[in-house]
Amino acid sequence: MSSALDDVRELLRSTDEVKAILEVTSIPSSSDSEPTGEEIANRRILAVVSHKDDWDLIEEGCVFVCKPRSTSNVKEVEIQRVLPIYGNFAIVMSQMRRNTLELGKGSVKAPSESSRSGFSISITPAEGLQSNLQPAVFFTRNVQSLREFVAECKRMREISDVESNVYINLAQSTTHFSWLRPYILKQISPALLAIIPPDLRQVNKPTMERLSTSSAGQPGDDHADIRTVRDEWVRAQARRTSTTGKRSIKLRLGTFNVNGKLPSQDLASWVQGTQAESQAAAAVPVLPPVKNMSPLSLGEIVRNPFDLLKRGQSSSHRQPQTIDPVDPEDADPDVIVLGFQELDLSTEALIYSLGTAREDAWCRAVFASLGEKAEKYEKLVSRQLVGMLIVVIVKKSLKGCFTDIKATSAGAGILGVMGNKGATAVRVTFTPPGASGSTVLTFVNAHLAAFDEMVDKRNQDFHDLSKRLTFEVTWPSEEDQELDYSLPTLSAYENLNYRVDIPDLDMRRILREEGWDASDKFESLLRYDQLVKAQKHEKAFVGFRESAISHFPTYRFSSGLGMDVLGYDLKRKPAWTDRILYIPSPTCRVEPLAYVAYPQITMSDHRPVAADFRVDVDFLDREEYVSSLKLRYREVDHLEGTQERRGLQIDNAYLDFGTLQYQVPQVRTVQVTNASKGPCAFRFIPVQNDSPIHPEWLSIEPLTGVLLPEERVELTLTAYVSNSIATTLNRQPNDLSGTLILHTLLGKDHFISVSAEYERTCFGNSLAYLTKLPGPIRSFKASTDLLDEKHRKNAPTEIHRLVNWLMTNTASTGQVFLEPGDEATIGKIRGCLDTGDDFPWNPEQNKDAQIAFSFGSTLLLLLDSLPDPVIPGILHPKCVEMTNRDEAFELLDAVHPAAVNVWVSVTAFLHFISKSVEDDVEDQPAKLAAVFAPILLRDDQTSLAPPISPAKKEEFLLYFIS
Repeated sequence: MSSALDDVRELLRSTDEVKAILEVTSIPSSSDSEPTGEEIANRRILAVVSHKDDWDLIEEGCVFVCKPRSTSNVKEVEIQRVLPIYGNFAIVMSQMRRNTLELGKGSVKAPSESSRSGFSISITPAEGLQSNLQPAVFFTRNVQSLREFVAECKRMREISDVESNVYINLAQSTTHFSWLRPYILKQISPALLAIIPPDLRQVNKPTMERLSTSSAGQPGDDHADIRTVRDEWVRAQARRTSTTGKRSIKLRLGTFNVNGKLPSQDLASWVQGTQAESQAAAAVPVLPPVKNMSPLSLGEIVRNPFDLLKRGQSSSHRQPQTIDPVDPEDADPDVIVLGFQELDLSTEALIYSLGTAREDAWCRAVFASLGEKAEKYEKLVSRQLVGMLIVVIVKKSLKGCFTDIKATSAGAGILGVMGNKGATAVRVTFTPPGASGSTVLTFVNAHLAAFDEMVDKRNQDFHDLSKRLTFEVTWPSEEDQELDYSLPTLSAYENLNYRVDIPDLDMRRILREEGWDASDKFESLLRYDQLVKAQKHEKAFVGFRESAISHFPTYRFSSGLGMDVLGYDLKRKPAWTDRILYIPSPTCRVEPLAYVAYPQITMSDHRPVAADFRVDVDFLDREEYVSSLKLRYREVDHLEGTQERRGLQIDNAYLDFGTLQYQVPQVRTVQVTNASKGPCAFRFIPVQNDSPIHPEWLSIEPLTGVLLPEERVELTLTAYVSNSIATTLNRQPNDLSGTLILHTLLGKDHFISVSAEYERTCFGNSLAYLTKLPGPIRSFKASTDLLDEKHRKNAPTEIHRLVNWLMTNTASTGQVFLEPGDEATIGKIRGCLDTGDDFPWNPEQNKDAQIAFSFGSTLLLLLDSLPDPVIPGILHPKCVEMTNRDEAFELLDAVHPAAVNVWVSVTAFLHFISKSVEDDVEDQPAKLAAVFAPILLRDDQTSLAPPISPAKKEEFLLYFIS
């Protein structure tokens, strides 16, 4: 008895007490005779548990039905059911019929000495029973314990103040029996969290974004927030303690819209990936090489003048963790997943076709393309829906690592159900060799709606398929339920049919233009890509990632007279319709290795695309994970309890950041200690629902967490004014005082005051605003001091001061703007610009070239900090049309007067430098144009105008400086 009592006590919180305990055997309700054996599977422990609320001065009771079990030679007890004592709660006892008395050899005990007959205990829950259900029935021979058990239940029933006709939902109640909620959650939360893998789009969101809306004046749902924070903490802690290392698995994903064709070419480059890049480069339309003269990467020609912008990055490098591949003796992909679309375009195939002839043909072609390597691979699973086919191929040596293989499909074509559009999907569970913990891989081959104008339909298709692509779930038995803790590692989508929102002629012109590097060109065009915009505006594929696209559009190609010089169909605008997206879970690392198109495979109007990944999965001990999960959950399962809370203690409720300067980080810390007897969860909340948790110049880490009793966490608060933040702060009062609210879930709030004095800077302001300043920006007091339109300056004083100093500088100017300056010197120069103080260096007497370099870097940084480019993005296409200097000057008529004056001032100085440099500096105008063009003609990410090449920008600038 003492052992059972101790086992139950270990399950309880400090505020709950065992009043009576009874060891019983579960029996069928129809049985009228004693059980013949007491197998451990039928053993139960009934415990009457009392909870006293010292605040409300009430006591409530509940019967816990506990089940003993053995896991890894460790005896444990788990709560199987809780039966609160109120309302219709009832216990019925009856003496059971003895089994046949065995008369054998030897003396027979007298009736008084024989074992007493047992009793059956039938328990009806407080909410009653449905008509088709029977009460739980148990058997015991321990009359004394039974008496105590029944008496305690009767006492609890008598003191209950809940009316008999009231039904209490334990999962939602915040009054009666709310103390039972942790025990209910303890039963369902850890065991069921991973039976159905969670939605990675939600899992990857920061924890704060998944919590309820809350503020100082409007409390949120603390109970729901506790569950979210607690489960995050439990999973992270359990995974950390049970992970002994990592293993890497190599994936190759491919997508190919075959346009109804049967295989007629060698697919080796696409399937194997060997020599893929070299073959693709040989077949793709090649642009002539361009000198690498980007202002951010000038190679041997010009050193990067923006090296100073990298000061926020740490110079230290962590030693990479050694991760062993699952197949260390073979560098080929461990898993090959291929998705095909438009496998069959026949009319009769629009209705679900079950034929496998085309699937068989393409599978044979795939294995044939593997050549000698085919013998080490095997098809694991495939799924076809009319024209869509997904095939998963794995190494034979690893086939045993893949279990729980599921496949599904859903149509989204005509009328939303036909199979010409839709998706096929496969989900597999992968367990690394030698490990017991597993991860889940999901692959989706989607074919969404076609045509440029159908972008909304494509977005809707994604959401519909996300709901309809469901995998059959095999629920584990009660005994095995807690052994399945698989978590998704990677989900991938293929071929999405999104187009590019840019005029056809502009698209083709830019693709064949020879004035820029191909990757920069594609990056500029992808600003108009429908998929990129859908993700940016959170209309579809939120949270998914894509490797950088470095290949030409894969659709639509043609042959003969119907194609342009790059091979694209003249009737359809080129687009990147064939894509591979992925979304990893926070517990793994996915490293993209390659993302390539294969234009040498020309049998279709699409070109196949493939992506290689290395996925690092945890080498996990499943039993240790389960044990750790239960242990950690037990430590925090009563976060929702009503035990006495002294709450959190903070060591410093006032943080003064002093003077806050532009791009100079400052860090403060706060120690938070849990002074409660039980665990506490915390989160930061805003003062009002429509206000942020903290000011934009401040960041806090962590924003939420769990603390065990006497545990301490250090909160790190970092104040930093970036360029975009400076744009706002420069127009506000200098005093940045505010209040942070640290909220203890189901507890009290703590207030942390923060203060800082912001030093305004000329950096981050628009040219129009700078021309309205009556003096240095730090002398600015209020918006009423700004100059009106009639009295505003022609150009910012700060830019004139920098240009004038450089014009009169006597040091060598040949490398100004081409060599970076000193960070400390740049800071002093910026301070003089902000305060109006004289520069401490006389330009006419300066002989230090490093000082001149610092002035040049300051000018570049100031121009680059402008919210808008000097030449607006809407005018960039016009710059391409200019053929001489006069036309270029005429274009300035459409520019804001302040921007015109800055342009003229800067380009005049660059012209002066180009004419005054020493003879040994060659191509000086071209070098300066390469530095200044990306700044003065910076791309406007919000502009609808088509982009122009860096070479065209430099050509336009050269009209003014050469």
